[in-house]
Formats: sequence, C-alpha cells, structure tokens
Amino acid sequence: MLKFLLYWAAFHTLGRLPLSFLYALMRGIAWAAYYLAPGVRRNINDNLRHVMPPAPDDEVRGAAKQVLRNVALYYADTAHLPRMDLCDFFERRFVFHGLEEYLRPAIAQGQGVIILSAHYGAPELAVQAFAHLGIHVFALTEPVHPRMSKLMDEYRASKGHTFGPVNRGNVKRVFQTLKSGGVVALMGDRDIEGPNEALSFFGEPTLMPTGPIEVAIRMGAPVIPCFSARRGKYGIEGWVEEPLVLLRTGDTHADVIAGTREYIERLERRLRAEPGQWAVIERIWDEVKEVGSQRSEVREAKSEVAAGERGDG
Repeated sequence: MLKFLLYWAAFHTLGRLPLSFLYALMRGIAWAAYYLAPGVRRNINDNLRHVMPPAPDDEVRGAAKQVLRNVALYYADTAHLPRMDLCDFFERRFVFHGLEEYLRPAIAQGQGVIILSAHYGAPELAVQAFAHLGIHVFALTEPVHPRMSKLMDEYRASKGHTFGPVNRGNVKRVFQTLKSGGVVALMGDRDIEGPNEALSFFGEPTLMPTGPIEVAIRMGAPVIPCFSARRGKYGIEGWVEEPLVLLRTGDTHADVIAGTREYIERLERRLRAEPGQWAVIERIWDEVKEVGSQRSEVREAKSEVAAGERGDG
C-alpha cells in the first residue's frame, strides 16, 4: 500500500511539471542511479557485453548510462502522458517510417494485426502516435501489483489506447481483438509470462517469448515488428517494418520457432546499431541458466525417486 501511495504521489506530482524540467530531473536521477545502484549497473553491463562484445569499456559505460536515461525518461513520459498534447507530439516530436507501406495495408486485410515491439527507445510513447491517426490498439503490459498495474495502465490509456496486464482474461481479449480485425501491441524481447523457448540471442541461448508468434499463426494474423529510438532532447523516431514471414506447415512448434527467430534477427540489428536504446535493467542471459538449473534439479529428484522405487539405494 505504501509503495502504491508513493507511486501515486510521484506520478501526480511529476506529471504536472513542465516537460523540460521533468526530463532534466529524470536525467539527473538516472545519472545518480548509475553510481548508486551497482546491482542494476552490473545487469546492464552484462546485457551490453553480449550485444557489443568487442567494444571498449568506456563505450559500454556510455551505452549503460544511456540505458538508464531511457528507463528514467520512460517514467517521465508516462507521468506526463495525460497532459501531453497528442497533436503537438505527432507534429513536432515524432517521425516514423513504414506506416503507409506496411501497417495500414495489414489492417485493411481484416485479419487483425500484431505489432511486436521491444523495450527499445520509447515504444509506449511512440505507439501513442497511432491514436492520433485513428489507429487504436490493445496492448499487454508487464503485470505488477494490481493497484500499480491499474494506475500505470490508466496513464498509458489516457490518449485512447487500451492497456492491460498479462493475465488469462487479457490474453483472451487479445484473441477477441484480433478476431474482430483490431490491432494488438506486444513485446518480444523479454520473457515475462507465457510460453517461451531457449533460443540463440547474440550467439548465446536465453529464454525468449514465443507467445506472440504462436497467437499470430493460430489466428492467421500478420506480425509487424515496430521499433523506436529517442532523438535529441524530446524527439522520437519510429519504424514500422515489413511483416515477418510466418510459416504454417502444420508443425506449429517448428513454425513458431522459425517466426520467433526471424523477429530476434530484426531485434539484433536494431540493438547492434544503437545498444544504448535498449531500456532493460534485468539480466537477460541468466534466465535460461536458472531455468536449466531448476530443470536439472527436478531431473535429479526424479532419478532419486525412481532409484528408491527400484530399490537401488
């Protein structure tokens, strides 16, 4: 309850500040966090070392500081969103590529569309531009405490989109939205909840979410990768990419893996180009090790049980 009240007070206070002051404040907080939060710093450095292994240490440090700035500015954007002039944002701060070439034709097909993004740049801010164009989306968000999720999603939804945490009811809503020809926005760079697979990501296995591709194959919906990056003090550049080539051979698992791997390749190109845009502060490559360790422990326990049942001991 106390944490929720602190967030509520912070969001209501920060959201009333001028954007210039708010951004300057959050950049200062990010700078302090780099030095005062060694655990977070180590997580970011570990991720970046996978993305940019040959880079000198000072280049990695610079990218790590940019990551923290992006994370801090994300909270600034969310707090400011209800008071943001959407038309002004679209006309003065936002530039995008590929909307008319890929997104509108996909929507026109009437089979629903999955926008597959990543914690790269400012995806939740960039998607707000679609509302200005009359394209409304349903987006799944990372589940936190129910009151926190409700607070964050109310701010995110203030310009006309719909946001909801990952749960059974909202996953069902994803299918309903696609069935009605709507647009769903999902993230594909972090294994949060749902189906996953250990796949190569920058040459090493880690758990990657496979749910978005599985839903698309089952529903017959196209998957369009969308990415964004921060430019200058306030600008956002967005890319709507060519739809993924999804196979439907009858082997659903193999088709899901193939589609997920193509998305990973698109994401890797973006991360190699601008690693500091990746706003992730959790270690990505440790997850598969932890799961593998847990599975090994389960296998060992089962072996011990089986041995006991056979009387080997």
